[in-house]
Amino acid sequence: MFQAIFKCIGAIILIGVGIYWLKFGYSSWHIFLLLLGYLAYSTGDRRMKKLTIVKQIPFRSILLLIFAFVLSFAIVFGLIQLSNYLINDIFQLTGMAKTIMIYLAIILSVYPVKFTFGSIVYKVMEDGK
Repeated sequence: MFQAIFKCIGAIILIGVGIYWLKFGYSSWHIFLLLLGYLAYSTGDRRMKKLTIVKQIPFRSILLLIFAFVLSFAIVFGLIQLSNYLINDIFQLTGMAKTIMIYLAIILSVYPVKFTFGSIVYKVMEDGK
């Protein structure tokens, strides 16, 4: 019963953030609300109990994860800055085409990092078992 409630809370938070972002633009509250929505989903899926494996991970692997996270964040930031340069300076897009390309660039810049960081996390978790 509580699983369904937490999943519903997570869905409401994420849909609300998406609608607010499309209507009013980005706000610094989005990061907090996305984290809150993720925690609600994680609690609903009982993934929080799976986090006890973190206590068994060696310190060196934790440092590897932190370094991989910082590196992936830097890659995403660099790709977004590159796409911003291309959209504004090279192609000089305006209007709806610019908006669509910005959203597409953000989504596409996250995917390479998702796979690389995800594979590092998977490798560390498998080594921990």
